[in-house]
Amino acid sequence: MVDEKYVQLLETLALKLGTTAEHLWSVLVRQAPISGATNLVLCIIAVLILWNLIKFVNHKTSNRDADWYYDRHPAWFGIGILMFSASIGISVSIPQIVYAFANPEYWALKQLLSMVPR
Repeated sequence: MVDEKYVQLLETLALKLGTTAEHLWSVLVRQAPISGATNLVLCIIAVLILWNLIKFVNHKTSNRDADWYYDRHPAWFGIGILMFSASIGISVSIPQIVYAFANPEYWALKQLLSMVPR
């Protein structure tokens, strides 16, 4: 299943780091849950920031007598752009989080494959 060039890459990396390929592979597999947890925390933080930003702008623009209010407030346009960007980032991160927790070996292999030039 694993092509010879990937094994060669792992051995070359291990040689440069002064360790064995088996040790390097085990380090990659142990890194998977850490990376998944980091991505999960960052996704949660992004959602919380966006949620609070929406609540803030909604509060500020709901009062028609306030200085902040006028029709089609530009802050909503900015929030829309932020929400679109965050949703793309989160949707890209979710598979990585699942791979990292459910199958760390697959995550490690994907990390290794991403290092190989095509």
